[in-house]
Amino acid sequence: MGNKKFNLTKLALAMGVTLGLSGCFSDNDNNIDIKPPVPEPPVTEKVGEIPEGTAAEKQAGFFTIAVKNVAGENLGTAEVPVTVRITKNGDNVVSTKGEALTAEQLQITSGLGIFAASLSEVSAEGTDITVNFTADGYFNNSAVVSLSTDNTEVATTVILTPRGEVEGVAIAAEEIELDETVTFADDGTIETADGNPIVLAKTVTKEDATEKDDKGGVSVSIPSGSKMLTKNAEGELVPLAGKPKLAVAYFNNEASSTAAANADDAPAADQTRTTSALDFFPGGLDLAVPVPASNEDGAEETAQAGAFTTAGFVAIELTDEEGNKVKEFGSTGEGEDAKKNSIEVKMQVDVNTANSCPMNYTGELAQETVAAFAKDSAKATDGAYFRNGACISSDGTAIPGRTIKAGDIVPVWSYDADVAEWSFESYGVAQVNPDDASVFDVAVQVTHLSYWNLDFFNWREPNRGQCGTNGQVNFDIKYAGGTVDNVTAFDLLVESQSGGYRKYKRGYEFPFYNKATIANPPSFSVFMQLINDGANVVDGIEGETTDNVVDGTASRLKLDDVCALDGKTVVLTLDTPPARVDLPVKTQIVCSNTDEFDVAPEPVATSTWLYVLDANNNFVTYAYTDNSGSATIDNLKEGTYKLSGYDAATFTYVIGAEFTVAEGSVTEQVLDLPTTCDVIEREVTGTGGS
Repeated sequence: MGNKKFNLTKLALAMGVTLGLSGCFSDNDNNIDIKPPVPEPPVTEKVGEIPEGTAAEKQAGFFTIAVKNVAGENLGTAEVPVTVRITKNGDNVVSTKGEALTAEQLQITSGLGIFAASLSEVSAEGTDITVNFTADGYFNNSAVVSLSTDNTEVATTVILTPRGEVEGVAIAAEEIELDETVTFADDGTIETADGNPIVLAKTVTKEDATEKDDKGGVSVSIPSGSKMLTKNAEGELVPLAGKPKLAVAYFNNEASSTAAANADDAPAADQTRTTSALDFFPGGLDLAVPVPASNEDGAEETAQAGAFTTAGFVAIELTDEEGNKVKEFGSTGEGEDAKKNSIEVKMQVDVNTANSCPMNYTGELAQETVAAFAKDSAKATDGAYFRNGACISSDGTAIPGRTIKAGDIVPVWSYDADVAEWSFESYGVAQVNPDDASVFDVAVQVTHLSYWNLDFFNWREPNRGQCGTNGQVNFDIKYAGGTVDNVTAFDLLVESQSGGYRKYKRGYEFPFYNKATIANPPSFSVFMQLINDGANVVDGIEGETTDNVVDGTASRLKLDDVCALDGKTVVLTLDTPPARVDLPVKTQIVCSNTDEFDVAPEPVATSTWLYVLDANNNFVTYAYTDNSGSATIDNLKEGTYKLSGYDAATFTYVIGAEFTVAEGSVTEQVLDLPTTCDVIEREVTGTGGS
């Protein structure tokens, strides 16, 4: 029988060797412990995540208020913040995220001079929202913005006047500390050592004034023994915390310089003033006040929209170190015999002042006597008398104005800047100033502190009737070359032909391009201009053959009744509009802490308020981006700009890099709003290989 051959595999041989070796060792031998390989730790990475709820959704509307000083500079920095209060109709005023505004959001500190807010709801009938602004070193002021379903995004400007000298405009202001000769008691009483009143007088009249220079001033006299009372959070009158500072600002009505500018040979630059003391009139000269329906006592009062022509106005503040302001001066007597204490405010009125309600009085100056005369229609002079301070035509026809003269009755009004409300107070009478023939004196006793104004109130009905079908003046705009498309948003300037009234609306405040609207048209004759880069660009009215004809030269429109402009076309001196573009923009949230993670998330779109800024950080126009972060800014002039958007996470405005827009070359501009992202650590999956 043959031998059999066995072939062993390498695995069998290896196992046999292993078993053989293991059998050769005893229990006392050192064993070798062969451990399994240690797995590599998992590979991880840090990932950034934008926190949930960071993005905002677009609300029903929003408004912007530019806050500036008299020089046109932005107010509100970290060093001198502007404090904001919504004092009327603020129930629906919210942040970009639809939340109630916080104390931090009610401070302007960005240096951009911008306050903005959204509205959670907007109604068809509209809402008027009053916003008040205060800052150290300035008199407070308010703005009123009106939003409706037809106008959900609006902008306006408020100007704060410093408690000190102002250059370039007819304003005189000063703040003084009461010296050691004035004592202050715990009950708020101030007394002077000699018993004389505390007097602060300011004037704009120059020592070498010419007939073209404005004239006027104010003297405030506070009797010794007056009480300095403020209001606490409950609205109760309480003494100040300490001796106050007295601040007075007098605003002239520019009667003399206006008369000079209206001369036929006056330079065009004098007729196109982009800055005027009238621009700082609190709340503006267009307003509505309650007017009795008849001359009967107790007649029903109805709010009438109209306009003031002013003889001048003054701001008076007495403020302690804690910022509390005097509201009243106490009273004398008890019960029904109690009488409020008062201080005297004597204003000097330029003799060139226009009187749009010329009722003259020659009797004794007791307040009750003057008031009884003023409202007596049988005593009307020049066709005019008064009801509750408002001018009334005795025969229903237009009231012919004239220059003020001695004995003219001048209504006195007060303005509560906290709530932007006017109140008729009393009547003053223009008196000859024995020392200065260029002014009249009008002295009044005031029982509380606010803005005090000498103003004539006129309204269209029943005096002149309403304009058009909606009570507004609407007109079209055409370039000299015939173009009506793509028109610049010009500034609008409307002024009384006799002075004392001025409406100056910046282009961003009424963004109409091939048309314009004059809301609340005045009842008196006016001049009208459209301003571009500081110059009037109005030529005339299309189709006119006598007045305001189109003749190729710039001239302001002279309108005896502004309603005559309704439905017509204003022709400009400019041949064609400047090149303009529609700029697409986008706002999105990105991470600011990118050095803390390896993988950045995709940007998240957000809705916010967005502004186009010029080189001086003044905003040119605005947009409210939608929920995809997108918007289009229409009719932007060629040039270099920056975007600034509100960051709801930090309550600040983020400013982007400069960019240039030019016709035919438009790139979407994206503004990143940085936020602190969450950092998540996760395992890297998938190693690849073959």
